Amino acid sequence: MPSTLEAVTAAIQSLERYSIDKVVLLVVPGCDWQPDELARLHAWQQQGYRLAGHGWIHRCGPPRTWGHRLHSRFVSRNVAEHLSLDGAAVADLIGRSYDWFATVGLGEPDLYVPPAWAMGALSPEDREGLPFRYYETLYGLYDKTRRQFRRLPLLGFEADTRLRACFLRAFNAGNRFTSVISNRPIRVAIHPFDFQYRLSGQLASLLAAKPRTLLVPQVFEQALAH
Repeated sequence: MPSTLEAVTAAIQSLERYSIDKVVLLVVPGCDWQPDELARLHAWQQQGYRLAGHGWIHRCGPPRTWGHRLHSRFVSRNVAEHLSLDGAAVADLIGRSYDWFATVGLGEPDLYVPPAWAMGALSPEDREGLPFRYYETLYGLYDKTRRQFRRLPLLGFEADTRLRACFLRAFNAGNRFTSVISNRPIRVAIHPFDFQYRLSGQLASLLAAKPRTLLVPQVFEQALAH
């Protein structure tokens, strides 16, 4: 987002120091993007960074269900905007997100990641009519062209409070174990300020190990090869 561009720039520089070159940047289109801020997105894209759609404004309306209230309380706070919408509104939001990239000259992205990985009330029919090819949720990745879902464990580091740090340590340990026993790639989610938060040391240790990195299409190609 425009408000996090400086933090994202610093995070990218940190990743470059660890020689991490396969990075997807999640872009929130519905913000007040200024020409110089869009120019930075263009520059990153030209440097080889891939861009993905990430909601529309990254804020949700009032929770409509108890499930959303609990999700907001323990996971997403006020960012899971899909959860406050019905299926038609979610599909419209995703369509607007996709169209925005071409409108500002950034091409047609192939990946969509809903805020807090919460897709919301989309029916299978709604999902098949969406414009992106790949969709990421809390549990893995869906390839609409292949109609294939691949479960993939996830690591997160957005530990801005002691409680979140405790939860994410346990969450990450469980997902690391799942990755090892299932021989599946593991997704690494880095939020703009994660290099400053309580799990920054855990993140740095992971990157210092120089993991082999994959792009989203390669995740499915690897699965087909086994």
